[in-house]
Amino acid sequence: MKHEETYYGHRIIVTTTRNTGGRWMSRIEMPGTPPQPSRTEEAAPADFPSEEEARRDALSRAAGLIDRARQGQGKP
Repeated sequence: MKHEETYYGHRIIVTTTRNTGGRWMSRIEMPGTPPQPSRTEEAAPADFPSEEEARRDALSRAAGLIDRARQGQGKP
């Protein structure tokens, strides 16, 4: 299932899938806006018992990537 979120103006697409064991995995995609290229991170390093937990983990990873990228920019 795809979920679209926004964090500090950055678009995040979270895709959750159920594996054969009934557990959930997540993947994030962060499409870039010109002149920044698209950034993608593949599947989470773990699987989760519920879709909500997988989605929250993906959002947390995406927010961390965005926060680290913003640290060097300073105030707008």
